[in-house]
Amino acid sequence: MTAAGTDARRYGRTARYVVLLILAWMAVLTARLYPQFETAVRVGGRATTVEDYIADQCGTRLGPAAETCLAAARRKAGIQLRQEQARSVLIVVAPAMLYLLCLPLAHVAAARWLRAAKQRKNAS
Repeated sequence: MTAAGTDARRYGRTARYVVLLILAWMAVLTARLYPQFETAVRVGGRATTVEDYIADQCGTRLGPAAETCLAAARRKAGIQLRQEQARSVLIVVAPAMLYLLCLPLAHVAAARWLRAAKQRKNAS
């Protein structure tokens, strides 16, 4: 067996381990973030539900001021909820996206390295 063949096999095994690690990351974070995905917003560094956020913003208001406050708070909570959901999805999917973006670069680097090893072998 050639050194280049062994290196290629080792590269393939490493790639499988990276993919398994990424899948484990995605599974664990999905399980952790899914229960709060539809209702959690982050306010001042702490996670709270949309209903608690609205109650906290407009709990003491009465009359027309309360209706205006509730509408504004719902709109702002909706925006914050979508931002938090996007952040959660990015945290879960980022390693896979990074791997897929870097995969062509790693493939080119590995091909160069294997080609250089083959040339060194042929030169000796």
